[in-house]
Amino acid sequence: MSIVLALALMAQTQVWIDTDPSVAPGGKEVDDGIALLQAFASPELKVRGVSIVFGNADLPTASKIGREIVSKFGPSGLPVHIGASSATDLGRETAASEALARELRQRRLTILILGPATNVATVLKLHPELAKQIDGMVAVAGRRPGQLFIAGPKQQTPFRDLNFELDTAAFQVLLDSGAPFTLAPWEISSKVWMKDSEMRKLNTPGMKWMMPAVIDWLAFWKDKFGADGFNPFDSLAVGALVDRKDLICSPMSARIEKAQFLVTPGKGVTYCYDVKPGFKADLLRRLGK
Repeated sequence: MSIVLALALMAQTQVWIDTDPSVAPGGKEVDDGIALLQAFASPELKVRGVSIVFGNADLPTASKIGREIVSKFGPSGLPVHIGASSATDLGRETAASEALARELRQRRLTILILGPATNVATVLKLHPELAKQIDGMVAVAGRRPGQLFIAGPKQQTPFRDLNFELDTAAFQVLLDSGAPFTLAPWEISSKVWMKDSEMRKLNTPGMKWMMPAVIDWLAFWKDKFGADGFNPFDSLAVGALVDRKDLICSPMSARIEKAQFLVTPGKGVTYCYDVKPGFKADLLRRLGK
């Protein structure tokens, strides 16, 4: 092993990914699947485990999809753990929360929260002493007051802040834990557009496997929202770890008020809200590896 490679491996961020994949033809969200492939193609990360949570799909569907993506395209032997099936599981041990707690007792981790935060919040609720083992949490959630999530001119109803809204109490647990918390919300993902012509050029095994769902997702956005492309929501959370120089983020104060996860000027969380052109090029490069 070369000295350069050895140093790179030593510098890897130790990551746990909590996700709710729904990758399938028929207008199902593909961003969790893209984020997983992005993370697997990122030498800056050492993925220690993947846990599945309800969200974009019901738990059995998400579990099947998550296991398939990890087994086909993830690092050899990477474990997948099944977690919460609904917000009512907050505070109830599952295979996912037990596995994450075990891993935190062994080493410090950064946790990517790509779906509802139920699994991660359960660990912090039942084992609050483990918060000190968390180097950072990155979640796809949050908004500024009055902000509406509109993707295109045909969109009649704004997107929900879905990960947060599916388990608001879990996000309060994260805020109360004191662990470093970064938000990669709709605001920043709305600045990145993945186009049909760009996606079809990605010929890696993972993207070939995902392409039927990606094509249907692009068609869904064009038909429902009048949008020429889609926003890769969860990829910005991965980007906060591997391509931070191209993300524009600031300290903010966060609170839960009237069923919204709001940020305002202040301190407490890191809020990522804009992105430089280099991010998309880097994302396509990683997906094309």
